[in-house]
Amino acid sequence: MNTSLIVRSLLALLLIVVFWLTWWVFGRSPEAQVRAAQANLIEAVEDRDWDEVEELLADNYTDAYGHTRASALQDGRKYLSGFFTLTLKTDQTTIRAAKGQGMVSMMIRLEGNGAGYSQMVLGHVNQLTEPWIFHWSNPGRWPWDWQVNMIHNDQVR
Repeated sequence: MNTSLIVRSLLALLLIVVFWLTWWVFGRSPEAQVRAAQANLIEAVEDRDWDEVEELLADNYTDAYGHTRASALQDGRKYLSGFFTLTLKTDQTTIRAAKGQGMVSMMIRLEGNGAGYSQMVLGHVNQLTEPWIFHWSNPGRWPWDWQVNMIHNDQVR
């Protein structure tokens, strides 16, 4: 075998991988970045990974329901901890984003089972006919620094 050919092939492959990773990190549009952050948030809520949810909520998070970052996490733990399984089904997603700002509008339906508040939460969320609105910002310089500033649904009071 020709080791020179193998070394050149591996270097070419490495170069392709480096260019692809560079594009994936720095070349994606703000819409693609917000879409990825939104997917991470949905997955973190489904998994009840509160450390990840906390990272995705901005320090100055607030909403129309009187939540701050800390109280939103506390209520999330309280109302979702009874679920044995939880899946967020998303539909009719609209994403608008520009440099540093983004908004996601999506319908969310919950599927799952559990004890405690779980049936009440399922019934309440699944009766909503208006989409949830997520306001995102990227205060950092890295494409993965997106954080939610506010979440609201006009039917929830």
